[in-house]
Amino acid sequence: MRAPSRAILNWPASAAWLALVPGLALAGAGVTPSGPEVAENLLRIELHFDRPLTAPLDMAHVVLLDSAGAPIRDAFLDLPLADRSGTEATLLLHPGRIKRGVGPNVALGPALRSGESVTLRIDDPQLGRPLEQRWQVTAPLRQRIDPQQWTVQTARRGGRQPLRVVMPAALDGAARDQIAVQGPDGLRVAGTATLAAGEREWRFTPVRNWRPGAYLLRIHPQLEDPQGNRLCSAFEEGAQSAQRCDAEGKLAFAID
Repeated sequence: MRAPSRAILNWPASAAWLALVPGLALAGAGVTPSGPEVAENLLRIELHFDRPLTAPLDMAHVVLLDSAGAPIRDAFLDLPLADRSGTEATLLLHPGRIKRGVGPNVALGPALRSGESVTLRIDDPQLGRPLEQRWQVTAPLRQRIDPQQWTVQTARRGGRQPLRVVMPAALDGAARDQIAVQGPDGLRVAGTATLAAGEREWRFTPVRNWRPGAYLLRIHPQLEDPQGNRLCSAFEEGAQSAQRCDAEGKLAFAID
């Protein structure tokens, strides 16, 4: 489980492989996961603000509501994790209620339950207006991230159409900056990346026209999904926090 970051792939500085990029500017505040569904074992909710908060987000003003509109008690850890800019904050659901067989999970069960809906409501005065996001809860996702299950929809040579990479499940909001394209010459392809379709799709528009040849998606080892699953291990695997995820993911594709 990681704190918010915009980590970059460990290539030589001259390659400028991935740049640190600030969070998206949103009207008031936005939330990821941004799609209509979340898994029962959701670990992390990210908040994106269009201006820095003047004080830490007050968790007394943050609540998860069940399908009946009742607050879900002990759903979150006590403190949000804020980035240095003050424009992003991460809410962590209590991991003890997510991991099967540990005390809080046995005593209280999971905070989210598959087949039901859940609503995040935040009315911290700093936001200017209340923030509310509703999701349908689906079955838990307890597998590591496998890029070989991604679908690369390649663009045509000679143009700048976006490359589209479709995932079977949503990625963490930081994934935008943790995936990059290596060109036929072995260098990073310059361009702009975005997430779409509820973080289930990564899109990349190159600065220059696509050239024919063999390409490679390179994926940072610390890539995660909202459930805390990584490339090297699933969140619920034993001693996951002690594991070092050093091997980046790779996925080859070609432009003819």
